[in-house]
Amino acid sequence: MDSTKRISIDQLTVGMFIAGLDQPWYRTPFLLHKWLVTNPDDIVQLKRHGIHIVTIDTKRGLDVGAAPAPESSAAVVEEQASPAPAEPTTPQSNEPPSPAAAAAAVYRQAMEAVERVFLDIEAGQPPKIVALKPVVRDLLKQIIEQPEAMMIQFCLDKMRRFDGTLANHGMDVCVLTLILAVENKCTEDEMEALGLGALMHDIGFVRLPRNLYRKTSALTEQEQVLMRQHPQLAASVLAQVDRVPETVTRIIAEHHEFQDGTGFPKLVKAGAISPLTQLMALADAYDDLVTTRYGRPPLLPHDAIRQLFVLGAKGRYDKTLVEVAIKVLGVYPLGSLIKLNTNECAMVIGLNHEDRLRPRIRIIKGVDGERQHQPVDIDLQHQPSDQPTRSILRALDPGTEHIDLPQYLDLAVGGASV
Repeated sequence: MDSTKRISIDQLTVGMFIAGLDQPWYRTPFLLHKWLVTNPDDIVQLKRHGIHIVTIDTKRGLDVGAAPAPESSAAVVEEQASPAPAEPTTPQSNEPPSPAAAAAAVYRQAMEAVERVFLDIEAGQPPKIVALKPVVRDLLKQIIEQPEAMMIQFCLDKMRRFDGTLANHGMDVCVLTLILAVENKCTEDEMEALGLGALMHDIGFVRLPRNLYRKTSALTEQEQVLMRQHPQLAASVLAQVDRVPETVTRIIAEHHEFQDGTGFPKLVKAGAISPLTQLMALADAYDDLVTTRYGRPPLLPHDAIRQLFVLGAKGRYDKTLVEVAIKVLGVYPLGSLIKLNTNECAMVIGLNHEDRLRPRIRIIKGVDGERQHQPVDIDLQHQPSDQPTRSILRALDPGTEHIDLPQYLDLAVGGASV
């Protein structure tokens, strides 16, 4: 028997479990539309944001007319599987954390949780899906509140990392996937499935030789055959877990299938691949392109974006999704090193989604090629009238230019001009 019912917002009380609202999640201040009401202010906020009808679940909370549950009972009714929050590692302050500090903390705690889950999987234990759900929830909340800070944190994490693992790659793809999902206005259920699918999309590799994923040289023909089995092997890993959402298993199974039929393992074509899978696959493809993989050096972020555009034009990926990805990531993504028409050298520290060719930049080298003692920040969309008009000529390789980008990107998250 269905335990959900629709009620008026005026009937909502503390102790009821909300299972849905009459507005999409992105039009309300609440990240998820499924939670136990324990604070009267939640009801005030719902009314303030134009919510008129609420769906409640009477098996997970109070029914209309029932007496309010005591606080101790409310904690039992709330069926949350989230682990206890991590103890703060820095002294408490009355000042709210900066976007940079908040993004770094969420990223670090999420990475620790994902690494624990993957260590268990590699030890032969079933994946702890229940431990990954709060990871997705916390990442998504931070992405919605501070998308640019999270994107910069993603860039910093990749720049500082010398040895990638399945957990690292899963985290990177998860962050990118959720950023794309927010832009595509996916539902909260779709976002949870996308986040879980992204975190675990390569778990099939745990059933393959350990050195295969981390191999630094090109794969042999036999190794390629083995590597192409990892989406199917993931199904055997997930089979150890009860109640894995079908959407999640499909995302993992299809993440290397392409619209033009050139993917693997089943060579399916357009129309047979879930749109959610394609969205996650785009994030996976971008992360692969900017990462050293099987003897192939990483592409510059700008070149990776250009490659995605070409693959979309050729029909490998849905063109509309590729366009959204380019809008979100930028033609010159955050962290890109660029050459200006003034002969200056700069780094992209912020995007202008209205004009993807004119991002916010930090000038590192002057017109004479010398390092700036004090880097200068410029918004190419709103340039000072007393200075020469700047435009981007091309992307540069930080290695060739001998520039340590992380030190400048660190300033970008904490600087007042960003």
